[in-house]
Amino acid sequence: MIQAMLEAMAHDLGQGEEYRGNATAIRTYGFSDSPAFEVLVAQRHSEPLGMVLFFYEFSTWRGRPGLYVQDIFVDAAARGLGLGRKLLVAATKKAAKQDACYVRLSVHAANKSGMAFYKQLGFQQANQENIMVLEGAPFDAMKGDAE
Repeated sequence: MIQAMLEAMAHDLGQGEEYRGNATAIRTYGFSDSPAFEVLVAQRHSEPLGMVLFFYEFSTWRGRPGLYVQDIFVDAAARGLGLGRKLLVAATKKAAKQDACYVRLSVHAANKSGMAFYKQLGFQQANQENIMVLEGAPFDAMKGDAE
């Protein structure tokens, strides 16, 4: 169910071919003794309508933990019902029990409606930050496994 929603999200963003996730990774990293993330799923009559996938992080600037929302998805047929907001509220309430004081997320550059949605909720663009990614051969070189 989670994997299907992640695939649908990738297709909605026009990046279905680039998505490399799989159900095994979701089970391994999300449902182990030490999960790397948590997922809350919105359902109606056992039918998945949406989900929010998140993990905890720590801000040295704030001196407190926070929540990083990696993915949020609402099925096209369920959009406009307020599920995205409800999922974020549920994740935020859960995070508050861990003393979290903020939520961070990234919005796909082409997702204009997503950007408007987050701004409507009070999110602000972090102009002082640029997201940087290290993966593939450069990551391997950094960890000392390059051949």
